[in-house]
Amino acid sequence: MAIKPYRFEVSEARSVKHPTLPNIVKHTFLVPARLFPRSVPTGSNLRDPVGMNRQVYKDVKASLEGKEALPGSFDLLNLGITIIAEDVQVVDKRTFDVLIDDDYGIANGGHTTSLIYECQDEDSIAEGQHVEVKIITGLDGGDNHTLRVDIARGQNTGISVQPRSIFELDGAFESIKKIIKDESWADEVGFKESDKKEIDIRELISALELMNVTDFPLRDSRHPISAYEKWSTPLKKFGDDFEENRNSPDKRKYAAFEPLLLETLTLYDHIRRDFLRVYNETIGGRAGNLRIVEKAPPNKGRFQFQYAKLDDHDQRLTKGAAYPILGAFRNFVVLNSETGLAEWQGGFDNVLSSWRKLAPELVAETKQSIRDIGNAPDSLGKNRNHWANLFKTVKLHVMQQQLDHLSE
Repeated sequence: MAIKPYRFEVSEARSVKHPTLPNIVKHTFLVPARLFPRSVPTGSNLRDPVGMNRQVYKDVKASLEGKEALPGSFDLLNLGITIIAEDVQVVDKRTFDVLIDDDYGIANGGHTTSLIYECQDEDSIAEGQHVEVKIITGLDGGDNHTLRVDIARGQNTGISVQPRSIFELDGAFESIKKIIKDESWADEVGFKESDKKEIDIRELISALELMNVTDFPLRDSRHPISAYEKWSTPLKKFGDDFEENRNSPDKRKYAAFEPLLLETLTLYDHIRRDFLRVYNETIGGRAGNLRIVEKAPPNKGRFQFQYAKLDDHDQRLTKGAAYPILGAFRNFVVLNSETGLAEWQGGFDNVLSSWRKLAPELVAETKQSIRDIGNAPDSLGKNRNHWANLFKTVKLHVMQQQLDHLSE
Protein backbone atom coordinates (compact mmCIF):
# COMPACT_ATOMS: atom_id res chain seq x y z
CA MET A 1 0.00 0.00 0.00
CA ALA A 2 1.52 3.33 -1.16
CA ILE A 3 -0.25 6.52 -0.16
CA LYS A 4 0.70 9.70 -2.02
CA PRO A 5 -0.60 13.29 -1.93
CA TYR A 6 -2.21 14.83 -5.02
CA ARG A 7 -2.64 18.61 -5.12
CA PHE A 8 -6.11 19.82 -6.13
CA GLU A 9 -6.64 23.47 -7.07
CA VAL A 10 -10.39 24.11 -6.85
CA SER A 11 -12.92 26.83 -7.61
CA GLU A 12 -15.42 25.57 -5.04
CA ALA A 13 -15.27 22.95 -2.28
CA ARG A 14 -17.61 21.55 0.35
CA SER A 15 -17.60 18.55 2.71
CA VAL A 16 -20.36 16.69 4.55
CA LYS A 17 -20.29 13.85 7.06
CA HIS A 18 -22.27 10.76 6.18
CA PRO A 19 -25.49 10.67 8.27
CA THR A 20 -25.32 6.91 8.92
CA LEU A 21 -21.59 6.14 8.79
CA PRO A 22 -20.06 8.99 10.84
CA ASN A 23 -16.43 8.20 9.97
CA ILE A 24 -17.10 8.70 6.30
CA VAL A 25 -16.86 12.17 4.76
CA LYS A 26 -17.96 13.14 1.26
CA HIS A 27 -16.01 16.01 -0.30
CA THR A 28 -17.11 17.73 -3.50
CA PHE A 29 -14.63 19.79 -5.50
CA LEU A 30 -15.30 21.87 -8.58
CA VAL A 31 -11.92 21.64 -10.30
CA PRO A 32 -10.80 23.62 -13.40
CA ALA A 33 -10.31 20.85 -15.96
CA ARG A 34 -6.99 22.24 -17.11
CA LEU A 35 -5.70 21.97 -13.49
CA PHE A 36 -6.88 18.44 -12.72
CA PRO A 37 -3.78 16.71 -11.27
CA ARG A 38 -1.90 14.17 -13.33
CA SER A 39 -1.46 10.45 -12.64
CA VAL A 40 -4.28 10.05 -10.12
CA PRO A 41 -4.50 6.28 -9.35
CA THR A 42 -7.34 4.30 -10.89
CA GLY A 43 -7.19 1.18 -8.69
CA SER A 44 -10.87 1.45 -7.73
CA ASN A 45 -12.12 1.76 -11.31
CA LEU A 46 -13.69 -1.53 -12.40
CA ARG A 47 -13.55 -0.45 -16.05
CA ASP A 48 -10.25 0.49 -17.66
CA PRO A 49 -10.54 3.54 -19.93
CA VAL A 50 -10.48 1.55 -23.17
CA GLY A 51 -12.47 2.06 -26.35
CA MET A 52 -11.61 5.77 -26.36
CA ASN A 53 -12.25 5.89 -30.10
CA ARG A 54 -15.94 5.12 -29.55
CA GLN A 55 -18.13 7.99 -30.68
CA VAL A 56 -19.59 8.55 -27.23
CA TYR A 57 -16.16 9.42 -25.84
CA LYS A 58 -15.39 11.59 -28.85
CA ASP A 59 -18.55 13.48 -27.89
CA VAL A 60 -17.37 13.90 -24.30
CA LYS A 61 -14.08 15.28 -25.59
CA ALA A 62 -15.91 17.63 -27.96
CA SER A 63 -17.98 18.85 -25.01
CA LEU A 64 -14.82 19.47 -22.97
CA GLU A 65 -13.39 21.44 -25.88
CA GLY A 66 -16.56 23.53 -26.07
CA LYS A 67 -17.60 22.18 -29.48
CA GLU A 68 -20.71 20.31 -28.41
CA ALA A 69 -22.06 22.53 -25.65
CA LEU A 70 -21.75 25.98 -24.14
CA PRO A 71 -18.16 26.50 -22.93
CA GLY A 72 -18.12 26.42 -19.15
CA SER A 73 -20.95 23.90 -18.86
CA PHE A 74 -18.94 20.66 -18.88
CA ASP A 75 -19.50 19.95 -15.18
CA LEU A 76 -23.26 20.30 -15.72
CA LEU A 77 -23.30 17.72 -18.51
CA ASN A 78 -20.75 15.20 -17.22
CA LEU A 79 -21.26 13.03 -14.14
CA GLY A 80 -17.75 13.81 -13.00
CA ILE A 81 -15.10 11.75 -11.21
CA THR A 82 -15.43 9.78 -7.98
CA ILE A 83 -12.30 9.09 -5.91
CA ILE A 84 -11.81 6.86 -2.87
CA ALA A 85 -9.09 8.51 -0.77
CA GLU A 86 -7.50 8.19 2.65
CA ASP A 87 -7.69 11.83 3.69
CA VAL A 88 -8.17 15.39 2.46
CA GLN A 89 -5.83 18.02 3.92
CA VAL A 90 -6.54 21.75 3.62
CA VAL A 91 -3.64 23.81 2.28
CA ASP A 92 -5.68 26.97 1.85
CA LYS A 93 -9.22 27.94 0.84
CA ARG A 94 -8.71 26.87 -2.79
CA THR A 95 -5.99 24.25 -2.41
CA PHE A 96 -6.19 20.73 -1.00
CA ASP A 97 -3.86 17.75 -0.78
CA VAL A 98 -5.75 14.51 -1.32
CA LEU A 99 -3.99 11.43 0.05
CA ILE A 100 -4.70 8.45 -2.21
CA ASP A 101 -3.72 4.80 -1.94
CA ASP A 102 -2.40 3.40 -5.23
CA ASP A 103 -4.78 0.44 -4.82
CA TYR A 104 -7.83 2.71 -4.82
CA GLY A 105 -8.23 6.22 -6.25
CA ILE A 106 -10.67 6.77 -9.09
CA ALA A 107 -13.77 4.59 -8.68
CA ASN A 108 -15.74 6.14 -11.55
CA GLY A 109 -14.83 8.58 -14.28
CA GLY A 110 -11.73 6.90 -15.68
CA HIS A 111 -12.71 7.74 -19.26
CA THR A 112 -13.42 11.35 -18.30
CA THR A 113 -10.01 11.55 -16.60
CA SER A 114 -8.23 10.14 -19.67
CA LEU A 115 -10.00 12.64 -21.91
CA ILE A 116 -9.05 15.52 -19.59
CA TYR A 117 -5.40 14.46 -19.71
CA GLU A 118 -5.56 14.18 -23.50
CA CYS A 119 -7.03 17.67 -23.83
CA GLN A 120 -4.50 19.06 -21.35
CA ASP A 121 -1.73 17.73 -23.60
CA GLU A 122 -3.39 19.31 -26.62
CA ASP A 123 -4.21 22.55 -24.80
CA SER A 124 -7.72 22.26 -26.22
CA ILE A 125 -9.86 22.63 -23.10
CA ALA A 126 -12.35 25.46 -23.57
CA GLU A 127 -12.22 28.45 -21.25
CA GLY A 128 -14.07 28.01 -17.96
CA GLN A 129 -14.51 24.23 -18.14
CA HIS A 130 -14.70 22.48 -14.75
CA VAL A 131 -15.10 18.89 -13.67
CA GLU A 132 -16.94 17.85 -10.52
CA VAL A 133 -14.79 15.60 -8.32
CA LYS A 134 -16.41 13.62 -5.50
CA ILE A 135 -13.95 12.31 -2.91
CA ILE A 136 -14.91 9.76 -0.26
CA THR A 137 -12.72 9.40 2.83
CA GLY A 138 -12.99 7.41 6.07
CA LEU A 139 -13.26 3.96 4.50
CA ASP A 140 -10.24 2.50 6.28
CA GLY A 141 -10.42 -0.66 8.43
CA GLY A 142 -12.92 -3.44 9.15
CA ASP A 143 -15.66 -4.13 6.64
CA ASN A 144 -14.86 -0.93 4.81
CA HIS A 145 -12.70 -2.79 2.29
CA THR A 146 -15.89 -4.51 1.15
CA LEU A 147 -17.60 -1.12 1.14
CA ARG A 148 -14.85 0.29 -1.09
CA VAL A 149 -15.48 -2.50 -3.59
CA ASP A 150 -19.25 -1.99 -3.39
CA ILE A 151 -18.82 1.73 -4.02
CA ALA A 152 -16.65 1.04 -7.06
CA ARG A 153 -19.19 -1.49 -8.35
CA GLY A 154 -22.12 0.80 -7.73
CA GLN A 155 -20.81 3.80 -9.62
CA ASN A 156 -22.64 4.20 -12.94
CA THR A 157 -22.63 6.62 -15.82
CA GLY A 158 -25.73 7.59 -17.76
CA ILE A 159 -25.51 9.11 -21.23
CA SER A 160 -28.50 10.61 -22.99
CA VAL A 161 -29.44 9.66 -26.54
CA GLN A 162 -27.68 11.94 -29.01
CA PRO A 163 -29.75 13.87 -31.58
CA ARG A 164 -28.05 12.25 -34.57
CA SER A 165 -29.31 8.84 -33.42
CA ILE A 166 -32.84 10.23 -33.44
CA PHE A 167 -32.34 11.85 -36.85
CA GLU A 168 -31.00 8.57 -38.22
CA LEU A 169 -34.07 6.71 -36.97
CA ASP A 170 -36.25 9.40 -38.54
CA GLY A 171 -34.59 9.08 -41.95
CA ALA A 172 -33.07 12.56 -42.02
CA PHE A 173 -29.78 11.31 -43.48
CA GLU A 174 -31.19 9.38 -46.44
CA SER A 175 -30.29 12.11 -48.94
CA ILE A 176 -26.66 12.06 -47.80
CA LYS A 177 -26.57 8.27 -47.94
CA LYS A 178 -27.63 8.42 -51.59
CA ILE A 179 -24.84 10.89 -52.40
CA ILE A 180 -22.06 8.87 -50.78
CA LYS A 181 -23.30 5.33 -51.56
CA ASP A 182 -20.75 4.72 -54.33
CA GLU A 183 -17.77 6.11 -52.41
CA SER A 184 -15.14 3.70 -51.11
CA TRP A 185 -15.49 5.22 -47.63
CA ALA A 186 -19.29 5.14 -47.43
CA ASP A 187 -19.32 2.21 -45.01
CA GLU A 188 -17.04 4.14 -42.65
CA VAL A 189 -19.67 6.79 -41.87
CA GLY A 190 -21.35 6.55 -38.48
CA PHE A 191 -24.89 7.88 -38.42
CA LYS A 192 -25.75 7.20 -34.76
CA GLU A 193 -23.83 7.36 -31.51
CA SER A 194 -23.35 3.61 -31.18
CA ASP A 195 -21.67 3.30 -34.59
CA LYS A 196 -17.97 2.54 -34.26
CA LYS A 197 -16.93 4.24 -37.48
CA GLU A 198 -14.05 6.45 -38.53
CA ILE A 199 -16.22 9.19 -40.07
CA ASP A 200 -18.91 11.06 -38.14
CA ILE A 201 -22.03 12.14 -40.05
CA ARG A 202 -21.63 15.52 -38.36
CA GLU A 203 -18.40 16.04 -40.29
CA LEU A 204 -20.33 15.74 -43.55
CA ILE A 205 -23.06 18.09 -42.34
CA SER A 206 -20.43 20.58 -41.20
CA ALA A 207 -18.94 20.47 -44.69
CA LEU A 208 -22.35 21.45 -46.07
CA GLU A 209 -22.60 24.25 -43.50
CA LEU A 210 -19.25 25.67 -44.60
CA MET A 211 -20.70 26.18 -48.09
CA ASN A 212 -24.07 27.49 -46.86
CA VAL A 213 -24.39 30.82 -48.68
CA THR A 214 -28.06 31.06 -47.70
CA ASP A 215 -27.45 31.49 -43.98
CA PHE A 216 -24.02 33.04 -44.52
CA PRO A 217 -24.28 35.26 -47.61
CA LEU A 218 -21.03 36.27 -49.27
CA ARG A 219 -21.65 39.96 -48.55
CA ASP A 220 -22.35 39.30 -44.88
CA SER A 221 -19.77 39.58 -42.13
CA ARG A 222 -20.89 36.33 -40.47
CA HIS A 223 -19.10 33.03 -41.04
CA PRO A 224 -20.14 29.41 -40.34
CA ILE A 225 -17.79 29.07 -37.39
CA SER A 226 -20.24 26.73 -35.65
CA ALA A 227 -19.31 24.11 -38.25
CA TYR A 228 -16.11 23.73 -36.23
CA GLU A 229 -16.98 25.31 -32.90
CA LYS A 230 -20.12 23.35 -32.07
CA TRP A 231 -21.07 20.42 -34.30
CA SER A 232 -24.47 20.18 -32.63
CA THR A 233 -25.55 23.51 -34.16
CA PRO A 234 -25.40 22.58 -37.87
CA LEU A 235 -26.71 19.11 -36.97
CA LYS A 236 -29.79 20.64 -35.34
CA LYS A 237 -30.29 23.00 -38.29
CA PHE A 238 -30.08 20.07 -40.68
CA GLY A 239 -32.58 18.06 -38.62
CA ASP A 240 -34.98 20.99 -38.31
CA ASP A 241 -34.73 21.60 -42.06
CA PHE A 242 -35.64 17.96 -42.68
CA GLU A 243 -38.61 18.11 -40.30
CA GLU A 244 -39.99 21.36 -41.75
CA ASN A 245 -39.83 20.00 -45.30
CA ARG A 246 -40.65 16.36 -44.60
CA ASN A 247 -43.32 16.31 -47.30
CA SER A 248 -41.27 18.32 -49.80
CA PRO A 249 -37.66 17.14 -49.35
CA ASP A 250 -36.43 19.00 -52.44
CA LYS A 251 -37.33 22.27 -50.72
CA ARG A 252 -34.90 21.64 -47.90
CA LYS A 253 -32.30 24.39 -47.56
CA TYR A 254 -29.47 21.86 -47.28
CA ALA A 255 -30.69 20.02 -50.38
CA ALA A 256 -29.30 22.94 -52.37
CA PHE A 257 -25.77 22.32 -51.08
CA GLU A 258 -25.71 18.54 -51.09
CA PRO A 259 -24.51 18.41 -54.74
CA LEU A 260 -21.28 20.04 -53.52
CA LEU A 261 -20.68 17.62 -50.65
CA LEU A 262 -18.22 15.19 -52.25
CA GLU A 263 -16.15 17.95 -53.83
CA THR A 264 -16.11 19.97 -50.60
CA LEU A 265 -14.72 16.93 -48.80
CA THR A 266 -12.16 16.48 -51.59
CA LEU A 267 -10.99 20.07 -51.13
CA TYR A 268 -10.83 19.47 -47.38
CA ASP A 269 -8.42 16.57 -47.91
CA HIS A 270 -6.24 18.64 -50.23
CA ILE A 271 -6.00 21.42 -47.64
CA ARG A 272 -5.10 19.05 -44.81
CA ARG A 273 -2.58 17.15 -46.95
CA ASP A 274 -0.96 20.08 -48.81
CA PHE A 275 -0.54 22.46 -45.88
CA LEU A 276 2.66 20.88 -44.57
CA ARG A 277 4.39 20.90 -47.97
CA VAL A 278 3.36 24.48 -48.74
CA TYR A 279 4.44 25.66 -45.29
CA ASN A 280 7.86 24.02 -45.59
CA GLU A 281 8.39 25.40 -49.09
CA THR A 282 7.19 28.96 -48.51
CA ILE A 283 7.56 29.72 -44.80
CA GLY A 284 10.55 27.53 -44.03
CA GLY A 285 11.12 25.50 -40.92
CA ARG A 286 9.16 22.36 -40.15
CA ALA A 287 5.37 22.45 -40.22
CA GLY A 288 5.33 19.14 -38.37
CA ASN A 289 6.49 20.95 -35.24
CA LEU A 290 3.40 23.16 -35.17
CA ARG A 291 0.64 22.26 -32.74
CA ILE A 292 -1.93 22.84 -35.49
CA VAL A 293 -0.46 19.77 -37.21
CA GLU A 294 -1.41 16.39 -35.76
CA LYS A 295 0.62 13.20 -35.94
CA ALA A 296 -0.90 9.80 -36.61
CA PRO A 297 -0.90 7.56 -33.50
CA PRO A 298 1.70 4.79 -33.92
CA ASN A 299 -0.90 2.08 -33.30
CA LYS A 300 -3.18 3.36 -36.09
CA GLY A 301 -0.73 3.76 -38.95
CA ARG A 302 -0.79 6.77 -41.26
CA PHE A 303 -3.59 9.22 -41.99
CA GLN A 304 -5.66 8.39 -45.05
CA PHE A 305 -7.11 11.05 -47.32
CA GLN A 306 -9.85 8.92 -48.77
CA TYR A 307 -12.19 11.74 -49.79
CA ALA A 308 -9.65 12.95 -52.35
CA LYS A 309 -7.87 9.61 -52.83
CA LEU A 310 -4.50 11.15 -51.98
CA ASP A 311 -1.43 9.32 -50.71
CA ASP A 312 -1.49 8.66 -46.99
CA HIS A 313 0.78 10.58 -44.62
CA ASP A 314 1.84 10.44 -40.98
CA GLN A 315 0.79 14.07 -40.41
CA ARG A 316 -2.10 16.32 -41.36
CA LEU A 317 -3.53 19.74 -40.57
CA THR A 318 -5.95 19.71 -37.64
CA LYS A 319 -9.62 20.51 -38.14
CA GLY A 320 -9.28 23.70 -36.13
CA ALA A 321 -6.79 25.07 -38.63
CA ALA A 322 -8.33 23.50 -41.75
CA TYR A 323 -11.96 24.56 -41.31
CA PRO A 324 -11.37 28.33 -41.58
CA ILE A 325 -9.43 27.76 -44.81
CA LEU A 326 -12.08 25.45 -46.23
CA GLY A 327 -14.83 27.87 -45.22
CA ALA A 328 -13.15 30.67 -47.16
CA PHE A 329 -13.87 28.79 -50.40
CA ARG A 330 -17.56 29.48 -49.86
CA ASN A 331 -16.73 32.45 -52.10
CA PHE A 332 -16.90 30.07 -55.07
CA VAL A 333 -20.46 28.91 -54.32
CA VAL A 334 -23.31 30.29 -56.41
CA LEU A 335 -26.98 29.26 -56.46
CA ASN A 336 -28.34 28.44 -59.88
CA SER A 337 -31.37 30.70 -60.39
CA GLU A 338 -33.19 28.03 -62.40
CA THR A 339 -32.53 24.87 -60.38
CA GLY A 340 -31.94 26.46 -56.99
CA LEU A 341 -28.94 24.16 -56.55
CA ALA A 342 -25.47 25.27 -55.57
CA GLU A 343 -22.65 25.22 -58.09
CA TRP A 344 -18.96 26.10 -58.14
CA GLN A 345 -18.13 29.29 -59.97
CA GLY A 346 -15.92 28.18 -62.85
CA GLY A 347 -16.33 24.52 -61.90
CA PHE A 348 -14.58 22.45 -59.27
CA ASP A 349 -11.36 22.21 -61.31
CA ASN A 350 -11.16 25.99 -60.96
CA VAL A 351 -11.64 25.68 -57.19
CA LEU A 352 -8.79 23.18 -56.87
CA SER A 353 -6.57 25.26 -59.11
CA SER A 354 -7.36 28.33 -57.02
CA TRP A 355 -6.44 26.47 -53.84
CA ARG A 356 -3.03 25.67 -55.29
CA LYS A 357 -2.50 29.32 -56.26
CA LEU A 358 -3.78 30.71 -52.96
CA ALA A 359 -2.21 28.10 -50.68
CA PRO A 360 1.02 30.05 -49.97
CA GLU A 361 -0.95 33.16 -49.00
CA LEU A 362 -3.50 31.26 -46.90
CA VAL A 363 -0.71 29.35 -45.16
CA ALA A 364 1.13 32.62 -44.46
CA GLU A 365 -2.03 34.14 -42.97
CA THR A 366 -2.46 31.07 -40.78
CA LYS A 367 1.12 31.46 -39.61
CA GLN A 368 0.48 35.11 -38.74
CA SER A 369 -2.64 34.16 -36.79
CA ILE A 370 -0.58 31.66 -34.83
CA ARG A 371 1.72 34.49 -33.82
CA ASP A 372 -1.21 36.74 -32.90
CA ILE A 373 -3.58 34.38 -31.07
CA GLY A 374 -1.56 31.27 -30.25
CA ASN A 375 -0.65 27.89 -31.67
CA ALA A 376 -3.63 25.90 -30.36
CA PRO A 377 -5.91 24.49 -33.11
CA ASP A 378 -8.97 25.42 -31.07
CA SER A 379 -7.89 29.07 -31.00
CA LEU A 380 -7.72 29.23 -34.79
CA GLY A 381 -10.96 27.32 -35.26
CA LYS A 382 -12.93 29.77 -33.12
CA ASN A 383 -11.27 33.08 -33.96
CA ARG A 384 -13.62 35.36 -35.94
CA ASN A 385 -10.89 37.60 -37.29
CA HIS A 386 -8.93 34.63 -38.62
CA TRP A 387 -11.99 33.34 -40.49
CA ALA A 388 -12.67 36.82 -41.86
CA ASN A 389 -9.10 37.39 -43.07
CA LEU A 390 -8.94 34.08 -44.93
CA PHE A 391 -12.37 34.74 -46.42
CA LYS A 392 -11.27 38.15 -47.73
CA THR A 393 -8.21 36.65 -49.38
CA VAL A 394 -10.26 34.12 -51.32
CA LYS A 395 -12.92 36.72 -52.09
CA LEU A 396 -10.36 39.03 -53.71
CA HIS A 397 -9.14 36.12 -55.82
CA VAL A 398 -12.67 35.34 -57.02
CA MET A 399 -13.32 39.01 -57.81
CA GLN A 400 -10.12 39.15 -59.84
CA GLN A 401 -11.22 36.07 -61.77
CA GLN A 402 -14.52 37.77 -62.52
CA LEU A 403 -12.77 40.92 -63.74
CA ASP A 404 -10.44 38.89 -65.91
CA HIS A 405 -13.40 37.05 -67.38
CA LEU A 406 -15.15 40.33 -68.22
CA SER A 407 -12.05 41.77 -69.82
CA GLU A 408 -11.75 38.71 -72.04
